Amino acid sequence: MSATVTFWLLGAFALAGAAAVVFSRDALRLVVGLGAFLLAVAGLYLYYGMGFLAAAQVFVYVGGVLVLVLFALLLLSRDGRGRLLAPGGFDLAAAAVAAGMAAVLALTLRDFRPPGAQAAQADLGATLLGPMLPAFELLGVLLLAALVATLVIVGGGERK
Repeated sequence: MSATVTFWLLGAFALAGAAAVVFSRDALRLVVGLGAFLLAVAGLYLYYGMGFLAAAQVFVYVGGVLVLVLFALLLLSRDGRGRLLAPGGFDLAAAAVAAGMAAVLALTLRDFRPPGAQAAQADLGATLLGPMLPAFELLGVLLLAALVATLVIVGGGERK
């Protein structure tokens, strides 16, 4: 398979996952769409030769954040049939924010040229596992605190 076809397939997969996140009213399908999007981004990292970023994407976002989001969604209310519902009512505002972010991204990436993949990957790995390691550990503590705060907020009050 040619590199161009691979790129376009991964891009289409990412767009399909993002569309599932935006348009789904079922919360579990929303999480599956988010997972598809995050995995497609990891595939794009691999396409550009950034294996370390792809692995970090899978471990941190798909393995950590996505599980945290799924856990939070399981705490939401259910409809009459027992399906999880995603909160709605912000469609117009979300569309405006998405359009603004797309414009900023397009302007930012207008003249972007990726650096040499191997040198950049080695420098990034040395930086992330060297002086930035405490920041990653603190991020893990922050995610744990967010999980505990969610449990306290949802679990507060009387139990029936």
